[in-house]
Amino acid sequence: MSSDRSACAGNAALALLCTAQLMLMIDFSVINLALPDIESSLDISTDASLWTATVYAISFGGLLPLGGRLADLVGRRRMFVCGLAVFGVASLVGGIAADFSVLIAMRAVQGGAAALTAPALLSLITTAFPEETARRRALGWFGASTAAGFSLGVVLGGVLTEFVSWRAVLLINVPLAALAVPLAFHLLGESGVQPPPRRYDIPGAVTATTGCATLLLGISEAGRTGWDRVSSALPLLLGVVMIGFFVVVERRSPAPLIPLHVFRIRSVSAVNTIVLFVTGVMGALTLLLSLLFRNVRLDGPLEAGVSVLPLGLVTAVVSQLTPRLATAFAPRRVLIAGVTVFAAGMLVLAMADGTGDYGPLLLGMIICGAGFGTFFTTAAMTATGDVPDADQGLASGLINTATQIGTALGIAFLVSLADRKATDQGVPTPADVSDGFSLAAQVAAITLAVVGGFALTTLRQPARPELVED
Repeated sequence: MSSDRSACAGNAALALLCTAQLMLMIDFSVINLALPDIESSLDISTDASLWTATVYAISFGGLLPLGGRLADLVGRRRMFVCGLAVFGVASLVGGIAADFSVLIAMRAVQGGAAALTAPALLSLITTAFPEETARRRALGWFGASTAAGFSLGVVLGGVLTEFVSWRAVLLINVPLAALAVPLAFHLLGESGVQPPPRRYDIPGAVTATTGCATLLLGISEAGRTGWDRVSSALPLLLGVVMIGFFVVVERRSPAPLIPLHVFRIRSVSAVNTIVLFVTGVMGALTLLLSLLFRNVRLDGPLEAGVSVLPLGLVTAVVSQLTPRLATAFAPRRVLIAGVTVFAAGMLVLAMADGTGDYGPLLLGMIICGAGFGTFFTTAAMTATGDVPDADQGLASGLINTATQIGTALGIAFLVSLADRKATDQGVPTPADVSDGFSLAAQVAAITLAVVGGFALTTLRQPARPELVED
């Protein structure tokens, strides 16, 4: 009887954590289809409105290394609750904002709160389910929540914008956060609290946060204005320099923010590299499809969201089946297969005519969803499987950081590539926009093929941790 109650409590906790993860991921793309309404409501330009999406990603990715380590040091439930509470308040203030500067500030606060929540969330899952089969099942649900959030945000944004208001895409988070905070105290146990270090790595926190944030800013600006502009080159250079300083600081710090020995675990370094590129393609694909359905097929917000829905649904369903595949064939093999299937789906999309029948686009989205759902779930398994419990928050922060930087990089490169192709001949026609989409999909397919080869080479044998302290 007690085991049944324990299982029910575990399932309820997992449902809470996955719902929170879905909310954080949805907020990346939920704003996309609402941008025209935001422009008219607050009387701003298109370039300005894009910052409502960009600043969330920059703040989220920039603070993730700090959020991951705080989860291990301060307590995972504590950071999860704190992050969710701030996220809910920022969503409320942003949703009722009458001034664009307030909206931008609140989107930045949302991203920072998400950076506190996400690593704690994943590490709560990995440490709450120590038995391998149960952990893989839990990570399957986590993968479904994460992967589906990329595209389901577009659907939700379209529905809310069409039938309610652009403000609803922010305000919908308020009741969810208000419900999740008390449930967290009831369902989640505290974990990850370590004795406070004698010294705090303030230089490491500053250089890591500044480096990640400025790098993301440079990447996002490069996608908007070009890679050769001062506005993108300066933050890119500063980001690289600050990350270099961060490595030097961590090597000398007695209590490093990110102990560099974690990168000697092959599964951590290899999988985070792979995640960087694969999530970059997925993030760009979601935005490119939204633009294709809005600007080429001339769908409204609701129709565009529904058109992208199969990508999210297939991703979610396949993510649930992946733990069984991982048990049967080993996570690393399933991961490689997922990247390969994703590449095949991008190739199908590259050959589809954006101005023609929906069928080829639907087929491509189904294949891409199957590949990405398979990939991301096994990536989370592989990147955290060899990491000690004491460093689970750190490992979770790293994979989330790779996801955010990869998404920004993919959008900046692939979306700008599609835009340049479409505008080669001047004002683009729907056929030109479709050609730009096809070119971006071709490059993405090639990138995924190369990444699949890298995964095949680096993940051929089960990873063995080499934890040599610096």
